[in-house]
Amino acid sequence: MADQNNRNEGEGNKTADKKYRDAASDYAQRTDTLDVAKQAEREREKNEPEFDQAERTGRSHSAGELRKDLTGEDFNKK
Repeated sequence: MADQNNRNEGEGNKTADKKYRDAASDYAQRTDTLDVAKQAEREREKNEPEFDQAERTGRSHSAGELRKDLTGEDFNKK
């Protein structure tokens, strides 16, 4: 019999999804998220050149913007 902790749940791991949602909800309930956002904004402003360089580096690995991503055409698929 396979170990229940290592079983494949197929596409979309429901156990991991539940753990993530529970942890995110817990964090949002016990944390002043507006204050955390303000701290992050100050950190970004303080280190703007470093953040900009990191963004450029990340974008250099991208295939670029896809038209459907920008227009949202794919959101209305049935």
